[in-house]
Amino acid sequence: DFIVNTCSAGCGTLAVTIDGPSKASMDCTDVEEGYKVRYTPLVPGDYFIAVKYNGFHIVGSPFRVPCTGELLASKGVTETSSVMVETVTKVSKKSSQVSLPVFKSDASKVTSKGMGLKRAYMNKQNTFSISASDAGANLLFVAVYGPKGPCEEVFVKHLGHNSYQVNYAVRDRGDYVIIVKWGEDHIPGSPFKVEV
Repeated sequence: DFIVNTCSAGCGTLAVTIDGPSKASMDCTDVEEGYKVRYTPLVPGDYFIAVKYNGFHIVGSPFRVPCTGELLASKGVTETSSVMVETVTKVSKKSSQVSLPVFKSDASKVTSKGMGLKRAYMNKQNTFSISASDAGANLLFVAVYGPKGPCEEVFVKHLGHNSYQVNYAVRDRGDYVIIVKWGEDHIPGSPFKVEV
């Protein structure tokens, strides 16, 4: 099970879809901070859970969930299960808003290089590097978005001294966009257009 926190999101439509090697029994219940989704897959394998709010994927969706255990049903090619809820406005009772520190940085001094910023190949690790050693202190944000939504796998590794290696894998052909931000600001060249 998992909880979708809808505090501060207003009312809307929460839609959860699970694609995998079997149907999954699903239910959705109202909890204090949002909605709890319970699901039971019947066949081991990889399941992809798409969580949309008002028709848009939430951050990180779709999620890949590897399931293990006994085979409880016959394996299908790909089965889809879904649940939809009209939500109500929820407000968090405890103020758990975390304020980020104010960083002194300059995103224009961040450099990037690597084949993964120009061209990507399906089912292979595509790589590029980011150097922010002269850009001050801040947080690095990386997103890869393709024709079917966010990329399933994006790994960012800090190598020390504000240098990072980014690996990502794509499963579909088409045009992708890579967004790299140093704090709130795009680095030079971002968003990058990548063809698969």
